[in-house]
Amino acid sequence: QEGNVRAHRGTVLMATVAGDIHDIGKNIVVLMLRNHGFDVVDLGKDVTAEAIVAAAQERQPEVIGLSALMTTTMVRMKDVIARAADAGLTAKFLVGGAVVTSGFAASIGAAYARDGVEAVRVATALVEAARSDRPVM
Repeated sequence: QEGNVRAHRGTVLMATVAGDIHDIGKNIVVLMLRNHGFDVVDLGKDVTAEAIVAAAQERQPEVIGLSALMTTTMVRMKDVIARAADAGLTAKFLVGGAVVTSGFAASIGAAYARDGVEAVRVATALVEAARSDRPVM
């Protein structure tokens, strides 16, 4: 039994942003992160910026992951990041979804992952950066 215990790799708060009810991609990322030793707090879909920030204040994750499938909702990621900064949160942001690009992610101050495998790699780097307080990319 002891041999099956994985090291805690960090806490990731995950949500699909407000107005977006698509969560299959987010759910895959949640499973991948959990399978690689992350403690994942999954807030679900159609989650407001206020709810994400409140949960982050309570749980203090190293990483906040945001998902969006539609161009009309991906713009809400920027609002979440701004509200988190206003609240004094220091978590790193990881964004993804069908319409999200690395360029968009960079423009809002977030890291980007195109799929679950990349999300694990990027989340690992973000946690290491958060723990050492250094930039990632």
